[in-house]
Amino acid sequence: MQANVEIYILAGFLGSGKSTLLKNLLIEENEKNRKVAVLMNELGELSVDSGIIGTDVSIRELLNGCICCTLKDEVEIQLLMLYQQEQPDVIYIEATGVAHPIEILDACMSPVIAPHVHVKSIISVVDSKRWLNRNQLNNQLQKLIEEQVKYGDIILLNKSDCVSAVERAYIQEEITKINTRAQQFFTTFADVPLTKLRISREDMGNSDNETVHVHHHLHIQAMTYQFHKMLSKERFETWLNSLPSTIYRVKGFVRFKENPLVHVVQYSYGAPYLFGQKINFPENLVLIGSGLDKKQLMMELSELETLSE
Repeated sequence: MQANVEIYILAGFLGSGKSTLLKNLLIEENEKNRKVAVLMNELGELSVDSGIIGTDVSIRELLNGCICCTLKDEVEIQLLMLYQQEQPDVIYIEATGVAHPIEILDACMSPVIAPHVHVKSIISVVDSKRWLNRNQLNNQLQKLIEEQVKYGDIILLNKSDCVSAVERAYIQEEITKINTRAQQFFTTFADVPLTKLRISREDMGNSDNETVHVHHHLHIQAMTYQFHKMLSKERFETWLNSLPSTIYRVKGFVRFKENPLVHVVQYSYGAPYLFGQKINFPENLVLIGSGLDKKQLMMELSELETLSE
């Protein structure tokens, strides 16, 4: 059976250096003989950056929309096709410069594809000069750039040759205040060894650095559970309604003893929604939140199956 495909999300504002980073990473992956696929999102109707990748890499393009909103469903389809048809070792997702990292993560965690992939890390690329001058942007874009930093697992402070040593220290201090957990690297031309980016989101919690360890528990995490039995609808709804506020999203497919249809589960910030569909999807459930107690959640979901017998 194929191991879970690694996924790396490349985030960052317009012009920060994501495409340059991707090109660098693909060169290294090729040297290591790993099979790579790319999912690239551009806002326009024509692809601009895909030409830099070359012909040796399987690429899917999402055009004329944003991966984190209008094209979310398309992400699921393209990832599933890449997994089934190409069976790569790793998939790199290059988002648009105005995409929110958590929305991209949410799109990757479709119940159909989640059991087959492992989102290793969100790599946020920051244009150092742009960061210093971000107050020239409107408030919404300033907030977006800071959110891209806040939810990055690894942050590349790119174009560092365009700022002074004093400015670099100031940028690093500001970035650390927003995200104490992420590893930071100053780069030029987004040049950083692949080995430094291969740190898993989960592994970061095992660091000897106490500060990093504490803040890991505040970070966004995801988990997948696969049901093998039909459930009691009443018990499942009771469980959904009792979830803590730290769980932001639950989505997936379940079967209930009371109704033979597969039910689509959508839960967002405390509001559950279930509806039956004539579909035959695997009964997977994806949970996304901060500081997930995965062991406890696994036990609760297992009990739902046992108590429904």
